Amino acid sequence: MGDEGSAAINYPVWTEYRKKNGLDPLGMQNSSVSLYQTFLPGISNVTLRIRYYGLYAWLCRTYAQKIGDTNPEAWKRFIRRAEALYALIAYRHGGEGGVAGIEWAQKILDSNQNGFIDFAQAAEPGSENYYLKQAWGAYGAAYRSQLFEIRIFDSSNEHELPLPSKEIGERLAAVFESSAGELARAFYDIVQRGDVTNDELDELRPLAPSEIALSGEERDLYQELLLAPFDPTDGRACARRDSILLILKITALLGRDPNPEEVRWILFAGCDQNGRALDLGSPELEAQRRLWWIYHANDLCHVAYETLLKFTLDTLAEYPAGIALSRLIPLCVEKILETIPGTPAHWTAFVDASLPALNAYAADDDGSEFSLSVSIMKRAGRNDMIVCPPEIAWNAVRLLGILHRRVRDEDRDIATVLARFDPKAFHSLLTETRFLEAYAGEPFEALLARILEQRVVQRHLWVALQKLRAGDYTFLIERDEGKLRLRGKDGPVFTNPRLGPAITFLKDIHLVGNQGLTVYGAAAAGVA
Repeated sequence: MGDEGSAAINYPVWTEYRKKNGLDPLGMQNSSVSLYQTFLPGISNVTLRIRYYGLYAWLCRTYAQKIGDTNPEAWKRFIRRAEALYALIAYRHGGEGGVAGIEWAQKILDSNQNGFIDFAQAAEPGSENYYLKQAWGAYGAAYRSQLFEIRIFDSSNEHELPLPSKEIGERLAAVFESSAGELARAFYDIVQRGDVTNDELDELRPLAPSEIALSGEERDLYQELLLAPFDPTDGRACARRDSILLILKITALLGRDPNPEEVRWILFAGCDQNGRALDLGSPELEAQRRLWWIYHANDLCHVAYETLLKFTLDTLAEYPAGIALSRLIPLCVEKILETIPGTPAHWTAFVDASLPALNAYAADDDGSEFSLSVSIMKRAGRNDMIVCPPEIAWNAVRLLGILHRRVRDEDRDIATVLARFDPKAFHSLLTETRFLEAYAGEPFEALLARILEQRVVQRHLWVALQKLRAGDYTFLIERDEGKLRLRGKDGPVFTNPRLGPAITFLKDIHLVGNQGLTVYGAAAAGVA
């Protein structure tokens, strides 16, 4: 994913959509994903600009009013043409990220000599010169499910096409059209025509994603969607509101726009890297932050295990002819323990000696979760380019110990949140702390061997077997005549909890700017 740990955050730019299935080699990322999906419902990692929500609401209403063909193929063609035109507008405008088909638009406009672009063929379903390969465009690949989730769209009892919902969708379509003015009719006519001139693209510039007016009903309604649930009993909408408010509170703390990594670490630590406390002043927001704490701690847990997997795979790579599991595990344990001055007696003693940092996000404390994760992400690697050294594997063990200490001593009620996951299919911070507690009194060396064999190697083989039954081959290790051989490598990776798009949405509607909260943002966050 590359947007967590110590690496710079790279926001995605639409080129063409491809479904990405991470290996999740230990079946532990799935619990983190299941958690974060409940934090920002209505926003996903591929819904990159909020104005698409208004655009699709208006397209849906306009299609129903002016075309009315309930054949899904006709709706698909209309949507694809609209998206292709929107990409051309965005590229002509300049500086627009998160737009579907933007690279196609760049190629078309940069090579255009006569100022006339025929985009109908590129939008035709199945076209070889497509603006976007996905059959239903960005609408089907990203936005459709979220439009239903956030209740902009409703289903019809009479056909397969969506309908703008009466309480939200119709309003959003109307305010988008009102903001567009005469450009709404021009946009529709050009979509129907299938060609456009450079001059027309210049005229359509106010429809670009970044051109939501600073004051107006369109901006106000987007804010209402994010921060004012229409149904106060809708738990998912309230979770979205509270997560958005947490981002705004962090923006106020930093005095500038945050990046996703900062948000998740401040929510985990309860302060910034300098130790300045995050003041929420609300039981609801405190409760939502606790959920983010559990999510991030769960992510750190699987990062630690995936680091041990990478170390084991790198050790296995030293034996191309294969090695018995009974030899591989002691060899890995020996390498790890050689890096420390003395072996703890058992896990309980190790956890007792694992003193958590006062600031889990501190960059200058090599025992903080942040510092440990930075060293892991820099040096563990996910392929042959970097070999995970034993001291990094030991950092992973240290990270597990610190997490266990926080859960044990800080009254972190992880069971309430994580117990709902099937412990066989979903390994999590809860299953792993329970596993470690079950063997906490046995010799430390024996427990480390147990972790590597049962929770890393055997767990990976079990997960890969389940995926094989579903048609995916994800084995990193193969068994052959009593030996293990390396087939591939993978390593630690943080999951991506939709914070990047959420922050971009807040910038799009003028709640967050480069200098932090705007007047709108300060009022929404209650810090005006």
